Amino acid sequence: MIMLVLGACSAGPAPAPTPSIDGADTGGRLLLWTRAQLEVQATLLVDAYNATHTNQVELTLVADLPARVDAAATTGALPDLFAGAVADVPGWTGRGLYRDLGADLARLPFADRLDPASVKAGDRHALPFVLTDKGTDAIGISRDSKKAGQAWNFIAWVLSDEAQIQVLARNGDRVARADLQANEFATPQKGASS
Repeated sequence: MIMLVLGACSAGPAPAPTPSIDGADTGGRLLLWTRAQLEVQATLLVDAYNATHTNQVELTLVADLPARVDAAATTGALPDLFAGAVADVPGWTGRGLYRDLGADLARLPFADRLDPASVKAGDRHALPFVLTDKGTDAIGISRDSKKAGQAWNFIAWVLSDEAQIQVLARNGDRVARADLQANEFATPQKGASS
């Protein structure tokens, strides 16, 4: 009995829980806007995520995404997540339309292997979403989102091995991580030996 009392007295305060690198999969309904040109890739990603997560993402494909983002930004009606062409991302970041993802990014074990053009354009506010031969898109959590933990869960999953290889690479798209460039669906380089 005395040992238990002494042990309890010397234990000290319990350590604070470490935040999950994956965010919260707690059943949130998330709205995602992306360019209509990414219909195939965005639909594949959203369908795969929705099939395996409690959170559910509702995808809206937008023909003129910059105009829609501008209009929503003036009324505080941005979706939880929006992904756009890397060329548009610095302007949105500069206007404060995305949340800072720096702390979440730092916890990803593969953060230093993400597509550098996407990370640079997003300035820690937007990360790679889809890379195609016609361009790169980056995704971020909007300043208006009330579900940042759930939104981060989607972004972290999009960058995961599962999404990058089994969804994007399987579809013939480039992966956003250098460590996953050589995968079972990668097209062999011409002149490479088997």
